[in-house]
Amino acid sequence: MSTPQERPRFPFARPDVPRPESWLPWLETAYEQRWFSNNGPLVRQLEAGIAARDAAAGREAVTVASATAGLVAVLLALGVRGPVAVPAFTFPATAHAVALAGCAPVLCDVDRATWELSPQAAADAVRDRGCVAIVHVRAFGLCRDLGPIEQVARDAGVPLVVDSAAAFGGSLADGTPVGRAGDAEVFSFHATKVFAAGEGGAVVCGPALASEIRRTANFALCGREVTGPGLNAKMSELTAAVALAMLDRLDDHVERRRAFAGDLLDACTAAGLPCERPVAAGRPPWQGLPLALPCAEARSRVLDRLAAAGVEARPYYAPGLHRTRAFAGCASGPLPATDDLSDRVLCLPVYSTLQPGERELLMGAVSDAFVAAPDALSRR
Repeated sequence: MSTPQERPRFPFARPDVPRPESWLPWLETAYEQRWFSNNGPLVRQLEAGIAARDAAAGREAVTVASATAGLVAVLLALGVRGPVAVPAFTFPATAHAVALAGCAPVLCDVDRATWELSPQAAADAVRDRGCVAIVHVRAFGLCRDLGPIEQVARDAGVPLVVDSAAAFGGSLADGTPVGRAGDAEVFSFHATKVFAAGEGGAVVCGPALASEIRRTANFALCGREVTGPGLNAKMSELTAAVALAMLDRLDDHVERRRAFAGDLLDACTAAGLPCERPVAAGRPPWQGLPLALPCAEARSRVLDRLAAAGVEARPYYAPGLHRTRAFAGCASGPLPATDDLSDRVLCLPVYSTLQPGERELLMGAVSDAFVAAPDALSRR
């Protein structure tokens, strides 16, 4: 009889969702009004809080059931129909959302330096593949200025949607909060994200598009009329209550993760194994710490050593979406940067809190794994 696999001491994700005593008081309003969904008072309060924090002047926030649902709702609200440029080096939810919106994902290569959608590849996809929209992904929640890809979209006259699922709580290098790029930015509040509400998400965009998203996310209803394609992408009051409690402590939460990610990076650097990082990453909230190792074998060695020490790191994003069964044949052409990075990038776990003694154990395991990898490779 097989036994359950032992959970690693340091799992890849250690969700830090607000405890019930911090969010249950928020639910009093919902119970008093018997209002648990359909744009209730907590949802409206959360949207106002997100907009005050992350939206530029003239933008507002729309909560959604998930970031994936949010992406679908945005594309439907924009009236996007046809091929859409998407990076191949990303989590499959991005391409799934494009397909669910009735569009065809065209998988494009990323820039080797930024690890995000190459502006040139996006421009080529619009010109050569007839793409009618661009979905850019803030890979790993990175928070760089997206001016180059915004310029591509403006020049081509197509909408730009930014999948910022892992970036909520982050900012550009100058401190500007993310949420102000493209026609809309979409965030995730999934339990594994830094802003963890269990599930849910938000779209930050201009008021006209926000109004369309609210309609699309509510079955495309306008009174009794169904005005077009739609879905149920609404956030419940229960999720909003958890998110409001999370919003109260987000800044401290993010700063602790940034400090821990910095310590992890120092440990990797001191170990001597060359590691590449994406350039101009801004100030991410660090859902995880992504690093590119010298080769696929080095990554495999490090992952094995970490697993033996009870640390669950993961290859990310691997394989590239064009190498998966669901999206085979969707590539815009050869994708050399995606193939290279998907062979070499791993993501280390980043935590908000650690028990006494855990920090030293985790740092020691990372240091040992990165020190051992060059020795093993030199004996090939």
